[in-house]
Formats: sequence, C-alpha cells, structure tokens
Amino acid sequence: RPVIDLADCIPVDSYEIPERHRQRVQLRDHTCRFPGCTVSATRCDLDHSVEHARGGPTCPCNLVPLCRRHHRAKTFSLWRYVTIQPGHYLWLSPNGRHFLVTPKGPRVLDTPRPLDPDDY
Repeated sequence: RPVIDLADCIPVDSYEIPERHRQRVQLRDHTCRFPGCTVSATRCDLDHSVEHARGGPTCPCNLVPLCRRHHRAKTFSLWRYVTIQPGHYLWLSPNGRHFLVTPKGPRVLDTPRPLDPDDY
C-alpha cells in the first residue's frame, strides 16, 4: 500500500467523493465526529462541512465522517457544527450547548452550573 499523506488536500470538481479522500478522512478521524459517538469512520457517511451546493470543495479538509443517525440529525434538525481545522469540530446542539470534538475526544464547553447567591 502506498503511504497516505493525511495533510493532503487536493479538491476534485465533483460532489462524489473519491476513495483516496475517503481513506484520508477515515484515517484522520477514526469515528463519527458527533459528540460521544463511537461508530467507526469506515461505516460513516462523509459530510461536506461547507455544503457542496454553496461552494464547499470535495476534499479531505471539508469532509467529516458522520454515522447515518448523526448525519440525519445535522441535516434535518437543529444540530450544527463548524470545522475549526481538519479533525477538530465545534458542535452546537438545538438547546444551545457547545461541544468541542478533537482527536482527544469530545468536551462540553459551557457546562451549566447552579447559581450561587454568594456570587452576587
């Protein structure tokens, strides 16, 4: 097998994702990038982070593995994410919670805490 450069980001002109791009994304992200999901990237859809119809390129830096359930949640509900850099994603839940998903795993960014009257 040839060596695969995970930093390679050469776009193609079509919406269809070439196998070489699919392999790079699967090797980079390993699992579905929804917070807490552990479905293998080899079993995931690849989502264009910036929609192809809106000018988003078909290249590894704009592709994110999402299992079918979470791909549908992103497409048909109010779950949203942005790619900070390839492999690092900021998710926004329908109720306004923020999650940072990195190679080290997901992290809640805005954990609510009870109000302490002594703080005021």
